Amino acid sequence: MGGKADSKIEIHEYTMAIHMGICAYSEGLQLVALKYGDKEIWRGSLTEPETLAIEKRDLFGGLKKEGGVKGLAWWLPGKADQVMPETLAKKLGLTSATCPGFRGLASIFFTGTREILEPLVHAIAAPLRGTPANNRGGFYWGANNPYLRAVTARVRRPSIGLNPALALIRITNDSNGNQQWASNPAHMIYECLTNKLWGMGENPAVIDTATFEAGAQTFYNEGFGLNMIWTRQSEIGKFIGDILNHVQAAIYVSPTTGKHTLKLLRGDYDVEALPVIDPSNAKLSSFKRKAWGELSNEVVVTMTNSETGKQETVTAQDLAGIAAEGGIVSSSQNYYGVSHQALAIKLAERDLATMVNPIATCEATVSRAFWDTTANDVVKVSWPQFNIDEIVFRVSEVNKGENTVDLTLYEDIFGLDHASYLAPGETEWVNPSLPPTAATYYQLGTAPAFMTAAALSLSDPSYLVHPEVLSAVTVGADSDDDVGYDLVTNVTDVNGTTTREPIGSGAYRGTWAFLSGLNAEAETTLTELAGLRGAEPVAGSFVLIGTGADEHTEIATVQAVDATGYHFNRGMLDTIPRDWPIGTRAFVIPASALVVDSTVRSAFEDTSYWIQTRTTAGQLELEATPQVNVTLSERPYLPNRPGNVRVNGVGFGPVDASAATELTVTWANRNRILESTQAMKWTDADVAGEVGQTSKVVVNTEAGAPIVTYAGLAGTSKVIPLADLAGNTEVVITVKAERDGLQSLQGMRLLVQL
Repeated sequence: MGGKADSKIEIHEYTMAIHMGICAYSEGLQLVALKYGDKEIWRGSLTEPETLAIEKRDLFGGLKKEGGVKGLAWWLPGKADQVMPETLAKKLGLTSATCPGFRGLASIFFTGTREILEPLVHAIAAPLRGTPANNRGGFYWGANNPYLRAVTARVRRPSIGLNPALALIRITNDSNGNQQWASNPAHMIYECLTNKLWGMGENPAVIDTATFEAGAQTFYNEGFGLNMIWTRQSEIGKFIGDILNHVQAAIYVSPTTGKHTLKLLRGDYDVEALPVIDPSNAKLSSFKRKAWGELSNEVVVTMTNSETGKQETVTAQDLAGIAAEGGIVSSSQNYYGVSHQALAIKLAERDLATMVNPIATCEATVSRAFWDTTANDVVKVSWPQFNIDEIVFRVSEVNKGENTVDLTLYEDIFGLDHASYLAPGETEWVNPSLPPTAATYYQLGTAPAFMTAAALSLSDPSYLVHPEVLSAVTVGADSDDDVGYDLVTNVTDVNGTTTREPIGSGAYRGTWAFLSGLNAEAETTLTELAGLRGAEPVAGSFVLIGTGADEHTEIATVQAVDATGYHFNRGMLDTIPRDWPIGTRAFVIPASALVVDSTVRSAFEDTSYWIQTRTTAGQLELEATPQVNVTLSERPYLPNRPGNVRVNGVGFGPVDASAATELTVTWANRNRILESTQAMKWTDADVAGEVGQTSKVVVNTEAGAPIVTYAGLAGTSKVIPLADLAGNTEVVITVKAERDGLQSLQGMRLLVQL
């Protein structure tokens, strides 16, 4: 420890050499980042031994506060031939020949800046500046406060044994744009089973590798990656169980092959080919359905933020279930291996589907024809006594006797669309179920910067990487029996093969059509939303108005809902207030809802979707589902349009300038980056635009012929002499924003009568 003082303040600096173990070595182990406290001090990619020069002396405020860090970090991955460098061995009072090589253990040795001439040092950055502390022998950890913050390392290692091309799955970038990855669950389980050093040491010959490879491909296509740590204090079997619980899968020994088999619990079966249980081959008992009081209508999922390492939660709710039960009945799940929000939301919706449906359970005693049935297999049950024609059940437990097999069954959530019931006899009840039909109320486009940044968990849109964009998909129900839809798109696997695959289940948004026209204005109050189907808007909700190209739609927000009606702020984010005719459709988007396809795409990409609707009567066949297309744009990168545009003080409707001697156009600048967490209202005051952002005023005839354009305007106003208007008696003035050759998606247009 060194110290120094001046006439005003005494400064103490603290140095210490530390050898820190990270994890067991394994092939492919990679050091990605180092943190001290909650601050990153290094990021890169190292697999071989290396020495890192670290110098961030002002990390915690500099010498007069809590100092920073400076020194060398020796990355020792722990390979089988690793030898302790002479410099580090001396710190332990040994030599390279007498010091343990710490083989099999990845570690980092933090030392001072003493000059070293070791073969281990491949390259050190430019010589470290000065000496904020006498740390030639020890790493400089800070000043004035004698405590050591947590030192953490981020490492990455693909699991070994299966197809290495699928071992790692790309997830959302962190807030600084750094790529992040997660491990394929099938690879994780396979290595836990086969690793002879720390795993179960199973012979690969007794494992049905084909089922693991197929599962790995499914997880890869689903983007289902996990980040988990196993410690020797916990049982490897329990660790495998945690993985299986995350991904809804099972491992069992197949009665036909005698091999360990991986089975994913998915709707990947042919209903017509399933074995049938009916009165001719079985005895059924304990048949019952869950009552409403046994159902949950909300699921709270706990996940781990991949960037901070801290736990976060996401919530999924079934509004119909909440209404039926008169309140929220919540259930929680801890999926700590999930490290990005989009996947956590999918799992919350997955679990909610199983908890909100009143599924049936029963026990069946069947003949030995079912001798090879295993837990998690799928069967069909037809039982007239319970008015069941065909219901898909999944096996939860199998008990084999001498001549019979006892099966415990529960209704499979993936088979609900295929369930068929017999009529119970004479009744006046009319089945309210409607056959699914193609969706007609929907809007596809490019997500604006505000929603794109939220979906990618970015602190603001400046972290977006051009030309990456997201599709925005908003769908409203066509009937009261519509319960949901699957969004299907083209998916390309690692071999370049393209197939149509569902990428997630979507919730319908509240929707209605205007029974009277809507005028362009800064604020609008509607006393009622006639014909609204679905959730009502609440304060803080977004309202998407119009369908078609993004430049012809409008986004509003709900300021309040009270006894006088619904109060909307018009022309929000990158849109303008518009006149809307009778019959225009609007959609309600809750503030916390994700209305994007989380697949990162590119601007100008042509994307195809199929909205596969579902009612209580079943799901629309994919072959009968129309293809809908959208061409994505650079929308999240475009500057936000100016707000509060006025000509001679008039902001809406035709401007009467018949007595005017000149036209004065005014506006308020907006900033796409500043509107990342709170959207500004149309009439809010001017704010500084983005760096390089200017405004443009364009004057056209009413027919659209150009008259004059004023570009590169840095202020908030422009005076137009009447002489510039070429004698026209009516002109249309449009105000837009520009930056780096990009123009705002929309611009306010005002008709001026001269």
